[in-house]
Amino acid sequence: MGSVKKMLAKVELPSRETHHSRMFIDLAENIHIHHREYRTVFSLDEYFEYVDILNKSTDDVRTFLSNNPHYREREYPTTIMVGGGRAQQLRFLSNSPKPNKSFYYDGEMAVELQDEFVTDEIHIHYRDFRIAMDRSRFAAFAKCINTASDELTSYLKESEYAREFHPDRIVEEFNDNESENTYSRLGVETIALNSIGSHWYDDLLKEFKPNRNFIEHLVSYIREGYPIAPIILCRDKDPDRYLIVDGHHRVYAALEAESKNILSVILDMEFNQTNKLREAEVLLKEFDQETGFKYGLSSFFKKHIAYSLNQYFRGYYDRKLFRNTRLFRVLRRIKQIIFGKGEVFRGFNEMFNKE
Repeated sequence: MGSVKKMLAKVELPSRETHHSRMFIDLAENIHIHHREYRTVFSLDEYFEYVDILNKSTDDVRTFLSNNPHYREREYPTTIMVGGGRAQQLRFLSNSPKPNKSFYYDGEMAVELQDEFVTDEIHIHYRDFRIAMDRSRFAAFAKCINTASDELTSYLKESEYAREFHPDRIVEEFNDNESENTYSRLGVETIALNSIGSHWYDDLLKEFKPNRNFIEHLVSYIREGYPIAPIILCRDKDPDRYLIVDGHHRVYAALEAESKNILSVILDMEFNQTNKLREAEVLLKEFDQETGFKYGLSSFFKKHIAYSLNQYFRGYYDRKLFRNTRLFRVLRRIKQIIFGKGEVFRGFNEMFNKE
């Protein structure tokens, strides 16, 4: 969310054409995501990273909404960083040629008049993003841009405008110091594999006989750094040991992949108290198998237990509403005046905005 200093230009556009009421994805010379009159273009690797972030962030947004029933759209006009957390906001994309490069139209802007048989007459390319429109909408678009450019030039001649520090600009320092993927949720812990055992198997790798195709799929995911759902553990009689409640396949695959740790949710109960939980998991798997995995309910069970039962977001929206009050804005301005815009302000700013 921005903070408007000055409205440079604003015009009324003609209504969208009806064919700009769709969203679809096509595989042409690369991946295209069409959403209304916008198209974003990716290489395959860039696309898979994009949708992976969307999927993980969607889990977080749903968790937030389930724990904050008072949230209403448009009633909180600033950013609540939910999807992926602060770390995701600062992490560079990794599947592009460089963090600030893309494979398609990386450093170009172009405006094209299309042939008569093309649905949209004008294409505006800005890096790997395209806006499609007819000539009348382009005329309104161009007029608005021209007016904004003139207004900006005039404003800068008469007013001082100096860029201030923003915490998002620590992005390079964050990526230089990040040693591993820190995408996680509070309530999910990193547990050493050598401290995890099974109620059913003394030696999981020797005694457990899982489906090899499934295990190989999991192993490749783990080795390539893709996230897998956290396993569910309970405490063993030995306080430094855990027993698997759900996740034998994931532990097996992690061991084969020679991982040291695995993400886990630890239940505050003994193993014999998890009977109903384990029975429910078995029944959901049987239902999925009988219905050809049409509904994916066993996968939903894992996500709900491993991702959604943590309380990280509970009540967060209600607490953050204070940020939208006039009192908060006055206090923030006083802070800026007192502490200035240098290193002292930067440290105080980070402390003041700490979530």
